[in-house]
Amino acid sequence: MTTTTDRSELLEQLSEGIANLTTSDEWQRYLDCQSRFYRYSSNNVMLIAQQSHEATRVAGFNAWKSHGRFVRKGEKAIWILAPMVYKQTDEKTDEEQKVIRGFKFVPVFDIASTDGEDLPTVCHPLSGDDPAGIFARLTEFATSIGFTVEDAELPGSVNGDCTHELHRIRVEISNSPAQRVKTLAHDPLTAPVVPSTIHHSEAPGWSCLIIPRKGERSVEDESERVGPRDVAALVVEPSGEIREAPTAMGLMVVDDKGGEVFAVSEFLASLLAGGASRSSVRSYAMALLRWWRFLAAVDVDWERASRVETRDFVLWMRCRTTRPRSGRTTPSAYAPATINHNLAVLRTFYEDRLAAGEGPVINPVPAAGGRSGARAGAHHNPMAPHQRGRRAPLRQKTPVRLPRGIPDRLFNELFAAMGCDRDRALLAFYVSTGARASELLGVTMDRVDVGSQLIGVVRKGSGRLQWLPAAADAFVWLRLYQEHQSRPDGETALWLTRRAPQRPLTYPAMRRVLQRANDSLSTTWTLHQLRHTAAQRMVADPAMSLTDVQWVLGHAHLTSTEIYLEPREAEVVARVLEHHHRRVEAPPPLPSPGYRPEVLATLFGEATGA
Repeated sequence: MTTTTDRSELLEQLSEGIANLTTSDEWQRYLDCQSRFYRYSSNNVMLIAQQSHEATRVAGFNAWKSHGRFVRKGEKAIWILAPMVYKQTDEKTDEEQKVIRGFKFVPVFDIASTDGEDLPTVCHPLSGDDPAGIFARLTEFATSIGFTVEDAELPGSVNGDCTHELHRIRVEISNSPAQRVKTLAHDPLTAPVVPSTIHHSEAPGWSCLIIPRKGERSVEDESERVGPRDVAALVVEPSGEIREAPTAMGLMVVDDKGGEVFAVSEFLASLLAGGASRSSVRSYAMALLRWWRFLAAVDVDWERASRVETRDFVLWMRCRTTRPRSGRTTPSAYAPATINHNLAVLRTFYEDRLAAGEGPVINPVPAAGGRSGARAGAHHNPMAPHQRGRRAPLRQKTPVRLPRGIPDRLFNELFAAMGCDRDRALLAFYVSTGARASELLGVTMDRVDVGSQLIGVVRKGSGRLQWLPAAADAFVWLRLYQEHQSRPDGETALWLTRRAPQRPLTYPAMRRVLQRANDSLSTTWTLHQLRHTAAQRMVADPAMSLTDVQWVLGHAHLTSTEIYLEPREAEVVARVLEHHHRRVEAPPPLPSPGYRPEVLATLFGEATGA
């Protein structure tokens, strides 16, 4: 048994040894060497591991020169992210400060790619034998906890490894017996062998504590591994919201705790600065809010999201569910186009955050690839037609949907169901100008030219002002609406609410007007179908060319207008039914060409019924 005096002497010897180590020349040289190596972030560590999984110590070209080592010619660099630091003078204190304004990729090299002086170290391989047979006892101990011990030739300077899934410990066979004992003593101490936090081993000749590392599972718990998420049973709470904000964007996304999601705000600001409309910014914000709610349900931070979370997100959106409004079960909670839009928004968001040095190293949303594996549409010849490529992973098949207009008879019923002159004027303008719902609602008083029968709208895509011709009866209904509509002083919007206080009519309000009419008629018409109706009416007029219709609709490409050349289903059905009716009423064909019916009647007599 060790006495108190012996323990004091051991502690004194230990303290003296540590003091000698920390004040020795070799230790100082080791610290000086280590101070010239960067400590890389977790993102850069992942980048290094993906490009060179055998890398042990990396540094830049000049950093290796400072250590007396030189990169060999032809060696492949490892690319990592480095901050772009700028000096900025504080206006209040006139002091210079360093500000990070982004990140860039820089090359580094592993020590295996260099030659030169050896780096200092304070850890040296042990030499000597194992006279007490400790290696054999450690082998018995490893066997008792479910591990096998193997001798192996390991790559590089690796002395040993422990594979938890295989319950296997390998030890470098070329090392000295003393070093092999040290390696084998280390691996069982880090193996996750018990479910409890601390386990006391009673192996022969040994008494030690085995402390599982954080996040590791014990052997007994291996049968309780968590499999793929059951997204069908996942409950995604409607946490967070989009709030109005006194900023250039006019909105912000808040999380379930009521705090602003700054990563989303930064992305939306970049989107708005790039020329996106406010409606597009709001649409992107809604998609990101849906993603944030899903991540909160699966308890994953947005910076640690992976392809697995993206896959489960798509599966969750595809699950059969009951929509709260209609109460009916649909094959998909979200339409394929909505799912694809969410994926496009997420990929753009993570690309923006990666460029800013935030988020995961790998974009969790896979990109589309061409037939040869390159980016879809890369090096496309503008003189050749676009080739149909593969769908990007996780993207949904979108059915080809023909534009559905409103037949004239049903439109007349819808027009009659409108409750005021304002609503009748809006419908008349919708079906005569072909303008989008938001474009027509944004018309101001100075953009109405009654004499020329023109109305000016700001196009959704290009943002340019375009004067569209409208039917005469639309201006008649507009005049009737203006006679009875009270207008506040200074109000420039053409379409106002009927109830006080009068304010500009919004898209949700106009959609509600159409919903009330649909309820009375038991129909499901939408505002966008009014635009389809106008387009189909103009295409059906032989005096109008397809390019005329393209100009009116504001399409950038003629292919977008060509979809209205497809025959409407109701018209095709009516023509086919008429064809069958004509065949029933048509007279039987003549037995031989060239003979008149009266001649045949003279020769063969009149046919009589039995």
